[in-house]
Amino acid sequence: MGVKKLRSVFMQYAIFLALAVFIVIAVNVGAYLFGVNMGAIYPLNSISTEIENVKGNLQSIEQLSENDIPPLCGYVMFTKDGQYEVGSITPEDSTLVWNICIENGRTSGNPYLYSVIDREDEVLILRYRMTAQFRNKTLRSIFPSADLLLIIIILLEILASLFVISYIFGKYLGKKIDKLLTVVYKIEQQDLDFEIQKSKLFEVDQALDALDHMRIALRQSLSKQWYDDKMRQDQLSALAHDLKTPLTIIRGNTELLFETSLSTEQRECAEYIENSSLQMQDYVQTLIEATKSWDSYQPCMKKVNMSSLLMGLKNQIDGLCAVNNITLHWDCGQYPAYITADHDLLIRMLVNVLSNAVEHTPQGGNVTFEVWEYNNELSFRITDTGTGFSDEALKHATEQFFMDDDSRNSKSHYGIGLYVAASIAKKHGGKIILENSVVASGAKVTIQIPY
Repeated sequence: MGVKKLRSVFMQYAIFLALAVFIVIAVNVGAYLFGVNMGAIYPLNSISTEIENVKGNLQSIEQLSENDIPPLCGYVMFTKDGQYEVGSITPEDSTLVWNICIENGRTSGNPYLYSVIDREDEVLILRYRMTAQFRNKTLRSIFPSADLLLIIIILLEILASLFVISYIFGKYLGKKIDKLLTVVYKIEQQDLDFEIQKSKLFEVDQALDALDHMRIALRQSLSKQWYDDKMRQDQLSALAHDLKTPLTIIRGNTELLFETSLSTEQRECAEYIENSSLQMQDYVQTLIEATKSWDSYQPCMKKVNMSSLLMGLKNQIDGLCAVNNITLHWDCGQYPAYITADHDLLIRMLVNVLSNAVEHTPQGGNVTFEVWEYNNELSFRITDTGTGFSDEALKHATEQFFMDDDSRNSKSHYGIGLYVAASIAKKHGGKIILENSVVASGAKVTIQIPY
């Protein structure tokens, strides 16, 4: 079977439907005519013909009986002056019959036809329906009109034929469309290694060809993306390994400093350098592990003393703010004494956000750090008086390797600062919210973590 077009399919549908209608009408009309020929149905004009045949007899017969009346006819006998004598029509209806036929001179009154027969001293009026009727009285009482029954049957059979043919053609088209939907679903799931099966329907095959081109292009794009991500990971891993050497040198020289004669202030600075280098080593190691498989990295959940964590965090940020001439506002409200979390990851998350805030706050500016608890949720808020987030950064700053000249992810952070913070929050069942502060006119970052 060759490829079809939709218009040819619908043409076939129309032809089959027309053929079905023709067959339905032919079969039912044939059955109707068969019933007429067999005498089971009185045809449309049979009553009027019968009346004409017996009209002379009805005029001349002296003693008229009900058996003389043609079948399927009601009758009523009047005197010449309109007095009811006898008949199958009730006296109440006979008055209406007299008015229609005699007073108004009509031979019809919905839904009946009338035939007036003058007798010597009487007037006979016959009432009948101009419709085909069954000979059987039971059928006639149920279906007063055989014609109407025929029309109803034909309409019902046409509707049934329409349903059956539509179902068949709908199922046929559905199978063709299913091939299209299958391809769309596979592409949506990024299952791109498959061969497209043609539907042999021209329009659907055109759509399938377009989707096949999209599939190939998407597969190539994903392959390139995977390659680029792999290269980026390798570069980060190499960078992390390279950082270990200068950090080791810094630690070594710091240890040498401790062997010299130092003032109290110099010793504090040396200790700060040593602690910071140790922390940087931990960050580098975490970065190495993250480049391998950050998604699979599992935090080490332990009982964390919040007062100790916040104190250590403040000591780090105080030094950072002092170097940049930034005023740090530390506002720790109510918070739990202990939470279950990864201590090092929490420190890393908060340092990343606070460092980002300090970096983008001009000298003489302010950075505010707030902590509070509500409904079993611990919240951290960092607000600065910098330039705030760009519109693009508000949408994408927490994405890995996002770089925007106007954003707060500067190149010094390699586009991963807020991404790492957001990832750590997520691993603790929390989230990070980026906003621009109306009051401070800078950025506002809120971190929410359940405990």
